[in-house]
Amino acid sequence: MRAGRPRLDVASPDTEMKICAVALDLFADRGFSSVTTKDIADATGFNPALIYYYFGSKDELFRRAVTLAVERAFEQFRLAREGLEHPRDIIYGWLDIHVKEYRTISKLIMIAIDYAKTSKRNVRIDEAIRRFYLDERDVLKAALASGVARGDFRNVDVEETANFISTFLDGVCARAMILKDFDPIVAIGELRSFLNTHLKRKK
Repeated sequence: MRAGRPRLDVASPDTEMKICAVALDLFADRGFSSVTTKDIADATGFNPALIYYYFGSKDELFRRAVTLAVERAFEQFRLAREGLEHPRDIIYGWLDIHVKEYRTISKLIMIAIDYAKTSKRNVRIDEAIRRFYLDERDVLKAALASGVARGDFRNVDVEETANFISTFLDGVCARAMILKDFDPIVAIGELRSFLNTHLKRKK
């Protein structure tokens, strides 16, 4: 059973969100293993007891920070796709979210890469990371299948094309971490141009 709620004047209804946002930055910059609860407390200005009250452990805070990044990306996508009907627009809308939410999504991918190297795994954390890729695959496959069925796209392999797009987007983020002069926004624009040609039906 958790201890009683710490009496802190700085606590507010969005305290959990603030802690998750700061934790996401720290985990992305320094890696899961290197960041301590005290580091997060120092960065937020909150008492460590408040962090333990809300999250219970660093693992749970990590999971919630990852979940926040996933939810933010898909919430922005849901808003952006309102009124979009053409499958091509839906796919390009997903690419546009990678531009608009690049910082958040790149942090998620950096965290996932770092976490994959840890020997101690947590099923709930694994599921939070996997959710991003499952949801992304569903978005892309549904749009591609619809485009093929409507005759808007040539008869591409839906599974293969969805995996290619997802893998390319991951690769863009990874390369941007390695090469400081690499422009991920330009690369995502080039992917859009490639898909326009790849999906086009031959007359």
